[in-house]
Amino acid sequence: MKVDTKRVTMALTLTIVLLIGLYYIVRSTVNAQNRETVAALDTAIAEQEKNLITLAEITRTNGADTATERIIVDCSSDERQQFDKLLDLLSASISKQQLIDLNTLFYKCGSFYSDRKSVMATRLVREVEVFEDYLELRSVMSDASSKSKTLEPWKKLAEAELKTAEYFNQLVLLQGKVITELNAGKSADAPELVDTLKEVNTVRGQMLVLSKQIEVYKTEALTL
Repeated sequence: MKVDTKRVTMALTLTIVLLIGLYYIVRSTVNAQNRETVAALDTAIAEQEKNLITLAEITRTNGADTATERIIVDCSSDERQQFDKLLDLLSASISKQQLIDLNTLFYKCGSFYSDRKSVMATRLVREVEVFEDYLELRSVMSDASSKSKTLEPWKKLAEAELKTAEYFNQLVLLQGKVITELNAGKSADAPELVDTLKEVNTVRGQMLVLSKQIEVYKTEALTL
């Protein structure tokens, strides 16, 4: 049987043309999808950075978002006012009954700000991790090896806030220790109390240093 080479050649040529056309159609579709994905990522990155700015400011001022406010609840306003008033008396003169009242209120009000700070700092760390994930995916999509310069300041800021939360919790523990020792009948100038108060001052000093570093990190994140 004689093969029509001309027809075979034409068929092969047509097949090749169709395959090339299909290749470019697929390639064009993939490129369009990639551009859409990159645009969506850029939007997500911008929104996440706005979220970080808001969250960092709330955390810095020892505030809380709506979700955290529902989870971490303070004692009543009257109890808070009385607790703060009695705390101020610790550095002056405080009666035995006032110490008893302060000890009771401590378990209701003492750890509120510390607990809230811990939750907010932990959330800030998580949101920075989300920001980093977005940036890594964006780098892959654009074949870029470098991440955003703002990432490191945000990571340092979040870590500093988490450390501040740890110091905050340490202050609460020391505060409880002072109240307990005074309730046990120790005088304000007892060696144990003096040492505890020195530790309180040390922790406060470390928190002050961290608060200044946090401001620096935030400025870097917003200006880079």
